[in-house]
Amino acid sequence: MTGATAVVALVLFEWTAGLVAGASWTQSWSVVSRGHFRIMAWTAVILAALAAVAQSALDAFTTGSTALIVAFLASTIIYLALQYARTESPGTFAGAAVGVLGAIVLCVSAGLIQGWPQVLAAAELVAGAVLLGAVTNGMLLGHWYLNQPGLKPWALARLTDLSLVAILASGLLGVAAVTRLAGASTAGAAFSFPGFGDSFGRVFFVTWLALVVFTGVVVLMARRCVAIRSIQSATGLYYVAILTAGVSEFLVRYLMVNAA
Repeated sequence: MTGATAVVALVLFEWTAGLVAGASWTQSWSVVSRGHFRIMAWTAVILAALAAVAQSALDAFTTGSTALIVAFLASTIIYLALQYARTESPGTFAGAAVGVLGAIVLCVSAGLIQGWPQVLAAAELVAGAVLLGAVTNGMLLGHWYLNQPGLKPWALARLTDLSLVAILASGLLGVAAVTRLAGASTAGAAFSFPGFGDSFGRVFFVTWLALVVFTGVVVLMARRCVAIRSIQSATGLYYVAILTAGVSEFLVRYLMVNAA
């Protein structure tokens, strides 16, 4: 599994799985109204469809793994449909199932990345999924406070704590794989400028690490805003966190698929 398409597919699968798993966890609290989760479900279906399209352009997947991805896409559609049921439970359980299927897809994908132990690669991908899912859920839930007056700040605080844990896990796993990531072949990464060769691996790794640390600082600031009940300030900070977390994930996956 190599190339820009593989990077896009991996990140989209991460994002979908993390988004739905985080939403399912939030829905299990029974404090956020259903409209929020319908928005989350529609977003998840779009992301899953884009991931499936990106995957279809790759030759690395076998018939069995492709069937698993089709099942994953179908499960997100079921998750969306169940958000229109009369009770919360069906959607909550369906979201958990999507999260589990997404983790399996990521673990299978990890085995297709050349030069990486599958366990380490899987841990990297799952940690990235939790990170993307947590910051995206945090940003969207922050907006939902405008639609649901009286929603307690602790709901956003929980997602913020999850974001911090995911940032720490993602950062530690990346540092543990520093020799692989920093040694990735990045020829042509600087718009094919002559003379640079494969020298950008270390620069990109340091850039990724800086983005992860910056994301952690931003989320810590958001946590402080939640503590003083400044929910919309926290939501604004989550916009920054999504940007930096998203760029960091694309960058580290680029290094990952080129580290063989």
